[in-house]
Amino acid sequence: MTPIIDTNSSLLGGPSPNVLPLIPNPGAANDPSVDQQVADSAQNAPPKNAPPKSDSATSNEEDHSRVGRLLEGLQQSSPRAKESDSPASEVRFENRLAVVRLGMATSLFYALRTKHAATAAHCLRVALSCSAWTERMKLEDELRDRIEVAALLHDLGKIGIPDRILRKPGKLTVDEQLSMDLIAPLGCEILRGCTGDQELLDIVLYAGTWFDGRRLDDGPSGAKLPIGSRMLSIADAFDSMTTDTVYRPALSRERALEELNKGGHTQFDPELVADFSRMLEERPELLQGCVVNRWLHGLADDKSQSMWTGPATIAAGAGLPTSGSLAAGQTTRRETLFYHQLLDNMKDGVVFTDAEGIITRWNDVMHELTSITAEAIVGKRFSNETLRLRDLSQKRDGGDECLIAETINSGLSTTRSLLMEQPGREATPVQLTVTPVSGAEPGIHGAVAIFRDMSDQKTMQRRIETLHEKSTQDALTKVANRAHFDDKLKEMTSKAARGKSKFSLIICDIDHFKSVNDTHGHPAGDEALIKFAAVLKSHSRDGDLVARYGGEEFLLLAANCDNATAASRAEAIRVALEKTPLPSLQNESVTASFGVTQFQAGDTAESVLARSDRALLKAKDNGRNRVIQLGSGSEQAVTTDQPKSGWFSWLSGSSVEKSGEFDIVTPVPVDLAIEKLRGFIADHGAEIIVVKENQVSIKVNATYSSGGRRRVDQRMAIQAQLTLSETAQSRGTVANPGKSLPSLTNVHVNLKPLRNRDRRGRDVTACYSQVISSLRSYLMGELKRQEG
Repeated sequence: MTPIIDTNSSLLGGPSPNVLPLIPNPGAANDPSVDQQVADSAQNAPPKNAPPKSDSATSNEEDHSRVGRLLEGLQQSSPRAKESDSPASEVRFENRLAVVRLGMATSLFYALRTKHAATAAHCLRVALSCSAWTERMKLEDELRDRIEVAALLHDLGKIGIPDRILRKPGKLTVDEQLSMDLIAPLGCEILRGCTGDQELLDIVLYAGTWFDGRRLDDGPSGAKLPIGSRMLSIADAFDSMTTDTVYRPALSRERALEELNKGGHTQFDPELVADFSRMLEERPELLQGCVVNRWLHGLADDKSQSMWTGPATIAAGAGLPTSGSLAAGQTTRRETLFYHQLLDNMKDGVVFTDAEGIITRWNDVMHELTSITAEAIVGKRFSNETLRLRDLSQKRDGGDECLIAETINSGLSTTRSLLMEQPGREATPVQLTVTPVSGAEPGIHGAVAIFRDMSDQKTMQRRIETLHEKSTQDALTKVANRAHFDDKLKEMTSKAARGKSKFSLIICDIDHFKSVNDTHGHPAGDEALIKFAAVLKSHSRDGDLVARYGGEEFLLLAANCDNATAASRAEAIRVALEKTPLPSLQNESVTASFGVTQFQAGDTAESVLARSDRALLKAKDNGRNRVIQLGSGSEQAVTTDQPKSGWFSWLSGSSVEKSGEFDIVTPVPVDLAIEKLRGFIADHGAEIIVVKENQVSIKVNATYSSGGRRRVDQRMAIQAQLTLSETAQSRGTVANPGKSLPSLTNVHVNLKPLRNRDRRGRDVTACYSQVISSLRSYLMGELKRQEG
């Protein structure tokens, strides 16, 4: 059964309003031509004057013909991502929000940010997504303005929610959740004091309404919902799933898209979900941090105030801060630079709180100790339970009262020896020292908590890694060389394939490096390489590996790091490099492009590297100086050469592996499934044997561990015959009675060794498992057995 995505569950990033129907939808924003425009874009519909297809066998033939035409593209070289028509066209739609950022809207956004900065940052990202999306769909300017402003202010109602609920790090009670359900109505009440635009208010009010209307006793559903509400709900859910929270790390982009597609026709409009997926497939860089920063530069533009009809309109400020709490133009004290450098390079975890126990600072070591990012925890209340602190006896937690609250109330320093637990990992012994912070005036301003890792094993490992690096360094940059990286990548891939760990790979390349050498000379080029390596090392953690792969290309192998976290780290590196002046370049800086991926089931060292390199090429093709993330599309257990009990236990020795015949059902449309298949072929170095109608045969090499010492002796050539077809979903829902829903894609796969001598070999089962796992990961689908 397809899982339902609940905006109130941890999967989507914590509590989110479950909008109640307070006013009927006037239908003003429900222009039938707009919905038709969306349907044409999402479903690759034929021209409107084309004759309708019949439901007979002729329709099936046409469907196979369409799939065949799409598959024919696999025989050609992978198309390079289209660049913008001109830099001006890209800036135009990225700055569209600045054009409609009216004085009152800016003031309301500042108020929301003052109340809860994390919510304001979320609203800004959602608004950027909707801005790019409305530009792609070519909606009318007036409708686009409404959608963009509604996205920026859709959580404005949180101003009326008590801080004890907004800043609570744990699960909400029933009463607290009922309070959160009032966010949309409260937001509409606030907006009514500024605008009489009912269509804008409806977009905000119905943004959390399920597409099939199952959560409403009355009110609009399906196509009767404002198109802005349907778009906003998708962008909102996507950002929530790809953002870190205290209780759930961010999902990768492909994993989030998979969940959106699964929720199509129930929680979300399936046609809009398909169009949103295509947008990110074609231009994945649209939502990167560099785009957000460029957009923010235009925020001061206040070109129109026609939408706002309140008693007074407050002029827009000079711009929103790009990060932290520093406003545009605000300078940083010299002491603050030393303070940040000290915290970021300490070997101890450091937490700052205010007098109410609200966390204000969380350094990188705390992220490593707890697996909780600063973005997810800053602004929340410090809690022993959230950090999973326990006494060394493991019989009780770290105290009934919060250690921070105890220190603030008593005004005395506290030192405790505790265990910090992490799911799936051995508990880490830590020494916690909490000290109150006071000043010249009476009273406590807050507290400082220092967590010291007391595990001797970690200290020993750090020393061993230091000695090992000295013997495997690149002579110029003093980071690891290519040979050491290759060995480390194989080692980590082997561990990940056995389910022992996880890792991500960041590959990066200095933009236009040849022009640096040609214009400023090779010494300047060497300085750029050394500085780049230093920036990468400053952003690495214990267990990571920074390596120079060749020329201006570097890699960061991030241990115990998922795809979304690696992409965030790559973005931080990109920003840091952009702000690093080089004396030999007259204090100008260089930029770099980044490709990010994570090990997923069925991967080899070669396929992980190839996928990250494909992401890097996509970043270069799409404008450079950006981060592109690929891979990790499905949650599934990792298989081994000898499967044990678990998710794949039924597969071992079954008819599926013996015959090599199975089906993968993916919730994405067939054209997107073929694009994912193109990535599988490129990353595995597969060869296309033949394409016929809706069928493609490819040759792929699978690896196993029981062969000879040479790499070639551990490979088996497998022929995979894939037949693609669209499977119709059930017809008729509450939202769309009698309407045919978008089809799923069914991929029937038949595997067989190309060499006859391998067909009865003992390793064919392991090779089949590898291909099955990898295809499922790339296609983001579910595996089903063949009947009979």
